[in-house]
Amino acid sequence: MTSAEQSKILSGAPAARLSRLKIVLAALDPLRVAGMVLFVVVWQVLTLGLPAIILPTPLGVVKRLFSDFLSAPALSYYGVSEANLYGNLIYTTENVAIAVTIGSAIGILAGLLSARFGLIRAIIDPVMMTAGTVPILVAAPFLLIWFGVGRASAVCLVIFYVAVILYVFAQRAATNLDPVYEESARTLGATPRRMVRDILIPATVPEILGGLRIALAGAWGLEAVAELLGSQSGIGKVLEVLAGATDPQGIMATLLVLGLTAIIVDAFAAFAVARTTKWNAPAR
Repeated sequence: MTSAEQSKILSGAPAARLSRLKIVLAALDPLRVAGMVLFVVVWQVLTLGLPAIILPTPLGVVKRLFSDFLSAPALSYYGVSEANLYGNLIYTTENVAIAVTIGSAIGILAGLLSARFGLIRAIIDPVMMTAGTVPILVAAPFLLIWFGVGRASAVCLVIFYVAVILYVFAQRAATNLDPVYEESARTLGATPRRMVRDILIPATVPEILGGLRIALAGAWGLEAVAELLGSQSGIGKVLEVLAGATDPQGIMATLLVLGLTAIIVDAFAAFAVARTTKWNAPAR
């Protein structure tokens, strides 16, 4: 290895570290941190005038989170299969991962096909547009009847939601693609496969991934709500039994676990989107 190559590698290492540091600092936006601090301060002030049965203290909620995360024997008395927050969080996370994966595949494929073929759009559009205007929980009773009170009904509900969101984003991304690019590629002799690989996918991926983050954010809450309808595991089931036991501290600790998980997953998703579409950074 020449000295010039060695100096290039050594100069590239600090640049890579600086790039990662910029990503971390972007995630730790001072305004976001200030907003969270203000929220906790207001919460603490409100607890001074309200009893703990109405609004528990932030410190009490955090302590409850740590005490119940690995072991919460009281949950077993209410019929929860996993007597801790960790096991129920894993159950909910698995359901969200399965539903988002399947729903994304269905929504993206249907959206891209409908943008390219008028017949497919005429068939699918009325269904998706109607589903997008009707509250998603209206479908819950039908799914309970068809699939029972278990994992299948909750997962199908989230799949339905994610598929509708990604269908709209994928269709819009493909429709908004300027025809001049495809016409130029066709003039230069590009095959349909090459046009899909070099034009359609790069042009639509950024907007589709943005829609995926939106769908993922809503999937957590919808999954918890779906578990309220009869599941024997999951964060939604824990919230149901704690509400029945009038335990606001436990409810807030459970919500905090779910919220932190959603934030962490979204941060990873944002990082993956930024790395995947870094070539599109000037446009963004």
